[in-house]
Amino acid sequence: MKLLRGGLISGLSVASLAVFSPQGMAATPSAANADGTPQLVTELNFRTAGSTGTNALPSTALGLSKLSPPGWTFSTMRGGSLGLETTASPVLTGVSVDALEGSYPVPGPGGQFILVNYNIASLKTEDVYIEFWARMPGAKEGCKFLKIFGERTMVGGAQSNANTTIGTNYTGGDYGAIVYVEFGDGTTSRNDSQNAIRLDGQYPQWVGRSYGTARVLTPQMSTFSSQDWGTTWHHFRIHIKFNSGTTPQNEVPDGEYYLEIDGKVYVDATGVYNRNPVNGPINTIEFFGWAQKDPEAFQLWYDDIRISTGGFLSQPLPDPPANVGASLAASG
Repeated sequence: MKLLRGGLISGLSVASLAVFSPQGMAATPSAANADGTPQLVTELNFRTAGSTGTNALPSTALGLSKLSPPGWTFSTMRGGSLGLETTASPVLTGVSVDALEGSYPVPGPGGQFILVNYNIASLKTEDVYIEFWARMPGAKEGCKFLKIFGERTMVGGAQSNANTTIGTNYTGGDYGAIVYVEFGDGTTSRNDSQNAIRLDGQYPQWVGRSYGTARVLTPQMSTFSSQDWGTTWHHFRIHIKFNSGTTPQNEVPDGEYYLEIDGKVYVDATGVYNRNPVNGPINTIEFFGWAQKDPEAFQLWYDDIRISTGGFLSQPLPDPPANVGASLAASG
C-alpha cells in the first residue's frame, strides 16, 4: 500500500460528461426513478500497476499532490491517512484493482479527517445520483461516510446551507452501522442533520415538516448493521434531490432520498422538504469525512465511484446479491 498525506497513485481513471440512454420511468413514484437522461458527471477508478487503458495512469505517475483529476480533491488531517490497496475487484472475477483506502486511528481531541471531495458546483444542480462500492474490512466504526454539501452562503447575517449525511455510527451502540439519512427540513436557512429518516422505520415524525404528507418507505425495516458489513464489498446507489421553490410561497415538498445497498432498498422517500428556499444548489460530494469518538482504529475502502445526473447508470443488483468477495476469493 502507498500511503499519503498528500499523495497516492498506482493507476487512476477519470471519466466525465458521458450521456447514456434514459432508463424507463416506473409508474410507481420512487426516488430511484430517472428524472431525465442519465448523464455521467465523473467516474473515479483505481487500477493496479499492470493495468492499461487510455484513461489509466501508470504506476510511476506523480503523487496526488501533483495530480488534479478534474473536480476532485484529496486531503487528510489529524492523523488520518489515505492510500491504495491492491485487492480483488468487487465486479470482475480474477481481476485485481487498487481500491482507495482510508485509515482512521483512534481519535484524539477533535477527531480526524479524510476528505475525498468532488465539486459539482458548476452544474448548479439540486439533484444527484451516486454509485460506488465500499467495504470496512476490519473494525467497524463511524465517520460521515457520504456527505452532500449544499452551497454555503450568508443570508441576513445567518449561515445558509442544505446538507445531507449518510454516515456510519460513531456515537455508541452498534459502531459502524448505517442508521439514518440525515438532513434539515428547511425550517431555517441552515439545514444539516436537524431531521432524519431512520432505516428501521422508527420515529417517522423525524422527517420534519413534511411528516404526514411525504411518502417515506423503509422496506428493510432495519439498519445496515456492523454485522452486515462483514469483510466483503457492498454496492451503494444513492439519489438525493432538494425540494424545489425559491420563496416560502412557491416552495414545493418534492425532495427525494433513495438508499440502496446490495440491491436492497433501505430508504425510498418522495415528497420531502429538505431545504430552505434561500439555500443554493449542491456544491460538494464528500467521501470518508470526519470521524470521532470511535473506540478502535479502522479502515474504509471505496472503489468505482460514479456521480451522475438524470438517473442511475446501473441497474439494481440481485436481491439477495451474490457474495462478491467470497466468490472472487474462491475463483482466485
